Amino acid sequence: MEKELEPIDVNQCQAEIKAGSFMTFGPRQSIRCKNKPTWIAVDFRDGEFYGGMALCDDCKKVCEIQVPTAKYQKLISPTNGEGE
Repeated sequence: MEKELEPIDVNQCQAEIKAGSFMTFGPRQSIRCKNKPTWIAVDFRDGEFYGGMALCDDCKKVCEIQVPTAKYQKLISPTNGEGE
């Protein structure tokens, strides 16, 4: 059964991060990162598209470690004109 993919959100990073701190009692909840994304990450498994998401700079650094097979494309904003 194929899983329906969530569309890429260019307004908010789509990574989930742990809320609270190491001093939080009990399990920490996962919340969606509130930063503006600057990268699109895509992953292919066995030559097939596996998934993609928008990431901020900090979450991209974590993704590079956790998903070494992912490829990245810098988002180009009409206001900043950046891109690679």
